[in-house]
Amino acid sequence: MTTMPDSPTDEIRAIRHELAAKFHNNVKRIGDDLRRQQRESGREYIRLPKRHPLRDCTTNKRMQPSRK
Repeated sequence: MTTMPDSPTDEIRAIRHELAAKFHNNVKRIGDDLRRQQRESGREYIRLPKRHPLRDCTTNKRMQPSRK
């Protein structure tokens, strides 16, 4: 008998730990398996275009002058 998780966060963490153990903590293999499941499900998934950061946001400028 499986016990009920205390919260949705606990349930998500348990699933994450199961996936990590199943694929030996290999993120690429986890992603490959999830994409395989999507293909085999027969459902239509929306693929968004790759996001690119704005040029103005990529600079590493200080937000406020340092205090002296």
